[in-house]
Amino acid sequence: MYDEMRVKYLFVNLKYQSYLRLQVFLVVFLFIAAIICYIYLRDSSDLIYRNAWWLCPILAILEIGETYFTIYKTKKAFVKQTIN
Repeated sequence: MYDEMRVKYLFVNLKYQSYLRLQVFLVVFLFIAAIICYIYLRDSSDLIYRNAWWLCPILAILEIGETYFTIYKTKKAFVKQTIN
C-alpha cells in the first residue's frame, strides 16, 4: 500500500522504503559509535569525546522519535490524498 508513498521532511524527499532504510542505518551507526566511543574515548581529556558514549544513544533515541513522527504525518497525509 505504501510503495508509492514519499516522505518529505525538511530537506529529505525519499520513497518510504528508502527513508526507513536510511533511518535504520543511522540509528545502528549511532549505537555502534557509542560502543566504539565507550571503548576508546572514555578516558579522553576532551569533554565531548569523553561523553560521546552516552550522547550517541540519546541521539539515536531522538532519531527514532523523529522517524516515528515523520512517518505518522506522512501516512496521515497519504491516506488523506488517496481518499480524495
